[in-house]
Amino acid sequence: MIDAVDLLRELVRIPSESRQEAAIVSRLERVFSDLGWAPARDGRNLHAFLGTDGPLLLLNSHTDTVPAGENWTRPPWEADLEEGRIYGRGANDAKGCLTAMILGAARAFSGRAPRGRVCVAATCEEEVSGQGLEKLIADIPRPDAAVIGEPTELQPAVAQKGLIVLEILAKGRAAHAAWGGGVNAIEAAAKDVASLAGFEFERSHPALGKPSLCVTQIQGGTRHNVIPDLCKLVVDIRTTPDYSVEDIIANVKDKVRGEVTVRSKRLHAVSTDPSHPIVQAALKASPGSKPYGSPTLSDWVYLKGIPTVKVGPGDSRRSHTPDEYIEVAELEAGVAFYERLIRNYFEGAA
Repeated sequence: MIDAVDLLRELVRIPSESRQEAAIVSRLERVFSDLGWAPARDGRNLHAFLGTDGPLLLLNSHTDTVPAGENWTRPPWEADLEEGRIYGRGANDAKGCLTAMILGAARAFSGRAPRGRVCVAATCEEEVSGQGLEKLIADIPRPDAAVIGEPTELQPAVAQKGLIVLEILAKGRAAHAAWGGGVNAIEAAAKDVASLAGFEFERSHPALGKPSLCVTQIQGGTRHNVIPDLCKLVVDIRTTPDYSVEDIIANVKDKVRGEVTVRSKRLHAVSTDPSHPIVQAALKASPGSKPYGSPTLSDWVYLKGIPTVKVGPGDSRRSHTPDEYIEVAELEAGVAFYERLIRNYFEGAA
């Protein structure tokens, strides 16, 4: 059997920023073949089916990472192993999850195989909401349930917030700053910022709580001596299933005087009934765990109508940080967890 630590360190040493995943996919294609699987590759997406009949369970995690960034105290691509930790960009998010998924599935189908089928998928462009799982899911048989591998400390997320990005354009009238007059668009935008800062959604989701809203960018003015006639705000909204996209946009429009346009609204909030067999299988596989709602996005957004749980080894708070790492103990626990989850799911679905 392939060693989990060795495989993860090898994968971390292959840089795979979003849209640059070809090399790591080629390596994983050989890993799948070494395990006796029949890998199918489409561009930078890779998957393989295990089992011959019964319900289909999708196990998916992503190969891409964010850029390494600055302020590392060790090389981000060398996968240093120090005091029980594997360091490197992607070690935690999400190559550790992907490694554990692959080897957990291999264990589950060695010896007494479960009564069901598993599709193990390594997909691209998750970090940029690109054409990874969104493309793959349209090309394979529809799964009966799915597991998204993200670092959650093996706590199963049964809901995930969505994302709406709005732009608000405040309009004014230009004039010479020395003479005054005109209409200052920055001042108009500041009033909209203040109005949104005091806004709170009413309905609270049992797992996700209330939606959040934050002005994250502001751009206005062209010269120090010109009263600005335009000022643009960008608003980041994290949504829950309790509000439709249309309701949220209408709420924002009621609060501001600027012109509201939608930059992005396709990443919807998602949730799974905690009583569903896939959630129960995850809870049973991780004794003492509790279902929760995740504020962070993942490829779960592309699995509309498919009961899904987001769960994996590692800690989301380490993702995208300098000196990103995963504990060896977490990785090994992840392998055993995914094996148990697969067996538990098919026993419950039988």
